[in-house]
Amino acid sequence: MTRDQDLVASRADVLSATGITLRFGGVTALNDVSFSVGPDELVALIGPNGAGKSSMLNVLSGFYRPQMGGVRFEGRDVSGWPTHRIAAAGVARTFQGTHLLPHMSVLDNILVGRYCRMRTNLAQAFAYYPFAHREEMREREKAEEIVSLLEIEHIRHHAVGTLGYGMRKRVDLAARWRWSRAFCCSTSRWRA
Repeated sequence: MTRDQDLVASRADVLSATGITLRFGGVTALNDVSFSVGPDELVALIGPNGAGKSSMLNVLSGFYRPQMGGVRFEGRDVSGWPTHRIAAAGVARTFQGTHLLPHMSVLDNILVGRYCRMRTNLAQAFAYYPFAHREEMREREKAEEIVSLLEIEHIRHHAVGTLGYGMRKRVDLAARWRWSRAFCCSTSRWRA
């Protein structure tokens, strides 16, 4: 491990990638990439097409497994974790296209995205036990906070399929938001 990699690994970062190398056959997509994201920090991956931005996001979220290096999130080594476990821990990503339920409202899509954080199982939810009701109310409050933060109050009850692409991207981000310590990755192409 180099001195720079050692520094990256030793800081109390929310997210760190150390020495990531990813190869597809004879093509090296990422070669010894290291970086970190500290608390209250916003970091962007920029570069031309083919630079490895999406590959790095796929490594961070567990879609790709690098041949070398590791990823730490909130002090835990998440390298090798399945994607659903990484998402439940708080690392989620969005894609260029939105993956939403077009006939459901904005608020309902956000709640569907928060389901992996709930303890109530499907049978308990259908039986509508008091604890299931309380948990749903807590998640609805969190969803409303996210709606407010992203300034989409005016569309909270609109069907997602009726919205323009820009608003659907906001809803897509909201559906993947982890309120307590948000970390989201996106491969969107934003235009000014």
